[in-house]
Amino acid sequence: MLTTTRAQMKRLQLHQQGLLQPHLNHYQDASGVLHTLNRLGYVQLDTMNVLSRSQDLFFWSRDHRYKREWLLELYEQQSIFEVYLFALCLLPASSYEHLHHYFAHHQVKMMNEPQLDLILDIYQQVQVDQPLRSRDIQHDHPSSGATWSMTPARRALDKLWRAGLVKVSRDHHFNKLYTRTDQNIEEQRTIEHEPTLNTYLMELTFENLGIATLKELKACFNLNKTAVSEYIKQQLEQGHIQRIQVEEFAEEHFIRTQDIPLLTTLENLEGSAATLLSPFDNMIRDRSRLLKLFDVDYKLESYMAKEQRTYGYFAMPILIGEQIVGVVDLKNDRQRRELQVQKLTLFDAAQATEHQPTIESILQQLCVFVEAEQIVSMQETTYLK
Repeated sequence: MLTTTRAQMKRLQLHQQGLLQPHLNHYQDASGVLHTLNRLGYVQLDTMNVLSRSQDLFFWSRDHRYKREWLLELYEQQSIFEVYLFALCLLPASSYEHLHHYFAHHQVKMMNEPQLDLILDIYQQVQVDQPLRSRDIQHDHPSSGATWSMTPARRALDKLWRAGLVKVSRDHHFNKLYTRTDQNIEEQRTIEHEPTLNTYLMELTFENLGIATLKELKACFNLNKTAVSEYIKQQLEQGHIQRIQVEEFAEEHFIRTQDIPLLTTLENLEGSAATLLSPFDNMIRDRSRLLKLFDVDYKLESYMAKEQRTYGYFAMPILIGEQIVGVVDLKNDRQRRELQVQKLTLFDAAQATEHQPTIESILQQLCVFVEAEQIVSMQETTYLK
């Protein structure tokens, strides 16, 4: 059986994520962003905008030359689209053909909705007059009155979007714009594509993780354990994946056959990253895997009471080389034009002097990216050991 080490397993994932040697990402225009998205398959979207939106932080993490307008260009070119997988995600247009089962499943549900007449009416409005914002939709159905609930128009648009009958684009304020797709509501839809969808999601999982256990493969897209086991069995029989023993761990791991040569290639490379990672970054989304590879016990603490937080409201892991050396809690005070360092936590005090200049450089580059004029430290650095 193949064998490797935890360090090599971590290095392979950093490479897959474009974080081992970020200077090779070459973000000179929107095409570099699309290249990353085509490779990894998805980026999580989130409404939190403490510093910048999560998808913008994701791309900035991989190349500090990233510009937010490039993502808007890709929306305008219809090179990307949004879909709800494990969460709201951004996908490349090349993924659309793999989601037939997903869309068919939601179209069947939609056709049984009690307010189908409203949904079909709004579908016709989008066909005739696009792009549309939800507030532009004309309808006679009253809202429930609850501030937290969707309006009938928004709910109908959501059903159409999940069924693949409308797409979401974005304006410069990142408001949703709804446009039609090539799907026709009169077409006969089936839900016979589930095996193809599972296969596609498993391929994306290996592309993102490199080496993984069955549990980690299942967790990435919340797939059914039986489906994942069947996929692994089939791929092992066909020689597309192989078992691999990671020396520090007892669990059975798997690697794509095509990625095995990378283990040798990467032995002679040294990680050169100097960046921050969004809490929603593909690299660290599986928190148990993060602990396993980096010895970092981290979670987003925004929804915790202040007194229960260890790292801060919006703490971002600091990746230097191949180590996560600490976390920094930041806030972009747009009114004052300040990047505020609420709290800096380093995991090893003995490395503080070594890492401090790099951390200062990262913050200076982030300050430019979020269009702040100065960095303001709100409190002293803390150390876990």
